[in-house]
Amino acid sequence: MQRKSRHALTLKAYDGEGFAGKTLRERGGTSYAFDKSGVTITQDGVERVFALTWLFGAGHYARTPVFKDGERWVEQRLSWYAATGKLSLTPGHPVQPSEDIERAMGVVQTPQNAARCFGCHMTGERAGVHCENCHGAQGGHPVAKTIRRDTSVAACATCHRSPSREYASPIPEVEDPMSVRFAPVGLVVSRCYLKSGGKLTCVSCHNPHTSVAASVSYDKTCVGCHAGKSAGTCPRTPDCASCHMPKSTPVPYLTFTDHRIRK
Repeated sequence: MQRKSRHALTLKAYDGEGFAGKTLRERGGTSYAFDKSGVTITQDGVERVFALTWLFGAGHYARTPVFKDGERWVEQRLSWYAATGKLSLTPGHPVQPSEDIERAMGVVQTPQNAARCFGCHMTGERAGVHCENCHGAQGGHPVAKTIRRDTSVAACATCHRSPSREYASPIPEVEDPMSVRFAPVGLVVSRCYLKSGGKLTCVSCHNPHTSVAASVSYDKTCVGCHAGKSAGTCPRTPDCASCHMPKSTPVPYLTFTDHRIRK
């Protein structure tokens, strides 16, 4: 079950899926042509071929190639988006046309940032998020109760991001609309979380061993705390989340659930 989840599929070796055969020409004249091994970037008659190494993302929202240029890890300028099946600018990359091939290839990552990215998308030397990332190495774990289980928001936020200097405000989504991408950031400033004394966590609603499904109703969790007058008079039950956790599209082609849990 976990092996087929988005966690397990969040990184894989580049194989051209979603990219091979696709081309794109930016308004500045830079052109990209992808195949099963990499991308050819052409600008002002100059052509360079880059072998792509990894695809980040399980493909539910998007996939982004990452590769090495010499000793530098580079996040490719273009990503594949599930919403359209097409290529477009990778979030966080400059929208201005690339001035040269160096900029056209993408954003160079610092060694520290690259290590952090791979640290969340790999399990040791194995691509994807697997048991050991959350439970620790157990050497076969013959007794299930000995497996470490940290179900706090902080445990999930190790990779899914937690409030920090950038998101210290009680209204993080106003300071940075992209913060909605990181569920713990909104959740821990929500009234529900604060009044629960930390008892409301990610796993209160989500099974970390499976992918989040749009068909799943979370009303049972909500009513568990809001039973009585507030739940009984709500005109929208079932389906609490559609009102209190609306969808947000901070950038084109990427839509996330706002975990702020609004009134």
